[in-house]
Amino acid sequence: MSKVYEALLRHPELLTGATTVLGAEADLPGAWASAVKEKHISLQTWNLQTAEAWKAAGVSEQQLHFGLPEPAALKDRNIILLWPKAKDFARALIQMLSQVTSQCYIVAANDTGGKSVNTAIKAQSDSCIKTDSARHCTLWQVTLTSSGEAINWLKLARSVRFEERDFMTLPGVFGHGKLDAGTAQLLEHVPAPGHGRILDLGCGSGIIGLTMKGRNPSLKATLSDVDAFALRSAQLNSVRMGLEADILPSDGLKDIEGRFDIIYSNPPFHQGKQTDYDFARRLFSDARKHLTRDGQLWIVANRHLAYEEWAKEAFRQAEIMVQANGFKVICVSEPT
Repeated sequence: MSKVYEALLRHPELLTGATTVLGAEADLPGAWASAVKEKHISLQTWNLQTAEAWKAAGVSEQQLHFGLPEPAALKDRNIILLWPKAKDFARALIQMLSQVTSQCYIVAANDTGGKSVNTAIKAQSDSCIKTDSARHCTLWQVTLTSSGEAINWLKLARSVRFEERDFMTLPGVFGHGKLDAGTAQLLEHVPAPGHGRILDLGCGSGIIGLTMKGRNPSLKATLSDVDAFALRSAQLNSVRMGLEADILPSDGLKDIEGRFDIIYSNPPFHQGKQTDYDFARRLFSDARKHLTRDGQLWIVANRHLAYEEWAKEAFRQAEIMVQANGFKVICVSEPT
């Protein structure tokens, strides 16, 4: 169960019908779900898994917003920010909040910088007072300093250049402003297929799917992610580059329809400081229903992860094609 929600449950005075939680955390304790329904607490989240977890707990559609944060809907609300791991992203969210409120609360797990939130936002706050420390989390009451300028996510974007294209990433997106070594290996060693449908699963900025589309414009490309900032980044890159693609939210393959000739993925394997293999295990199990008869799954893995062994639980072939710089690229085919 998520410690941040457990920490907030210690402060029922903060949980009212005027409260909006802003953040991403999908692991809901039962007591938290009950409090949210009873008190009619609202949520704004950029994470699809978090939105679906709140829905599963019985929270109404009116209480939920999945997508980029909507500042106008945060006005006159008591805001609790679930501190994200990426500090640049967290500071961007604080900049946005300073336009709509003078005060907010921040709850942060200590392993994501919870003990040093006051230092991280020193330039953006008039005061940052620690009000509680429990459940390996810290709760802060913050008086914000207005930046005087409305948030413009595009101004906070960074770009990475690959094959004469500049891929833009918004704050909080994996690979923000850089090309990670695993993705680079896949793109450098795997050519675009000659025809068919491709899926970039967990697309981030869309760099894999759009690069393949750029190499062969006849491909029909689909890009998906759970993160609204990633989806917006991919949409912007698709339009800027004139590379048409279907871009949609999906938790793994859950909301993906149809079959593909190639599925590409560089799946996450960390949740905070913990190693998390759930995405990859589900991917191998579910991909069989979404590949054509001769289809292939190309996946990037950290060198120490036994993905090829897990893949053989659902496929006959799983071969390491490239291995360098701490990463490996695996081609999986022939579902059982």
